[in-house]
Amino acid sequence: KMQYPLAYGYSLVGRVVACGVNVKDGDSLIGKLVFTFSPHCTRVTVNGDAIQLVPDGIDAEDAVFMPSVETALSLVHDAHVRIGENVAVYGQGLIGLLVTSIMALQTPSLIASRSPFCSITTFDTFDDRLRISSSLGATSALKPISASKAGPFDVSIEASGSPRALQSAIDNTSNNGRIIVGSWYGNSNVSLKLGIDFHRSHKTIQTSQVSTIPPAMTGLWSKERRFSLTWALVKSLKPSRLITKRLTL
Repeated sequence: KMQYPLAYGYSLVGRVVACGVNVKDGDSLIGKLVFTFSPHCTRVTVNGDAIQLVPDGIDAEDAVFMPSVETALSLVHDAHVRIGENVAVYGQGLIGLLVTSIMALQTPSLIASRSPFCSITTFDTFDDRLRISSSLGATSALKPISASKAGPFDVSIEASGSPRALQSAIDNTSNNGRIIVGSWYGNSNVSLKLGIDFHRSHKTIQTSQVSTIPPAMTGLWSKERRFSLTWALVKSLKPSRLITKRLTL
C-alpha cells in the first residue's frame, strides 16, 4: 500500500559512519563503501549481516546497479543458452540492456559475425535504446515489427513488461524453443494467443525471478556465489554508463 511517509527502493550504497558495540570487527568497517537492500535515503540503520562490502575498483554509481545486474544474470542463467543458439531479447530498458551485455560477454563474436549461429537480436521501440544495444554487443537491434522476419529464435528473453512483446516472443521462438519471462505484470490480466500452433510446438515458457536460486542450480550455485559473480560483472560492465539523467534533491 502506497502511503506517506514512503520508504521506497531496495538498492542503497554508502559509507559506514558508525557501528554498534556488538558488531563484529565494527571498527574496521568505518568508512567502508557498502551495499544494502534498503530504501533510498540519506542515512539508514541496518543489521551488520545485511551489508555487502563493495569490492575494490567499483565506485558507488556502479555499485548501486548490483541488484539489476543480478537480475539480468539470473535471466541469462535461466535461459541456459548453448553455444550456437540464436537469442532474442525483447525490451532494451535497463534489465534488457544488461542481459544483452552479459550475453555478449559469452557469445563467440567470430562465429556470430560469420555464420547464422550465436546471434543476439534485440527489440525495442526507442531508437536510442537500440543504438546502445548495438554498442553493447547485439548482433541486430530492431523495432518489434521486424521480429517475424528476424526469427525464429532458439531462445527468447522477454524483459519489456509488454504483453505484445511476450506474444511476439512466443510466436517467433522455434518449436521446442524456450521463452524466459522476466517481466512482472502485477495484477494486470495478460491475454495471449495460445492456439493450435502453440499447442503443437512443445515450446517452454518459464518465469525468471532473482530472489532465490532455481532448484536445478542449487547443487552448484548459492546466493553468495551469484553475488560474487554479480560484483565481477558490475566491475566489468560499468553499468553507470547507462545513466542518462541525474537529478538533485
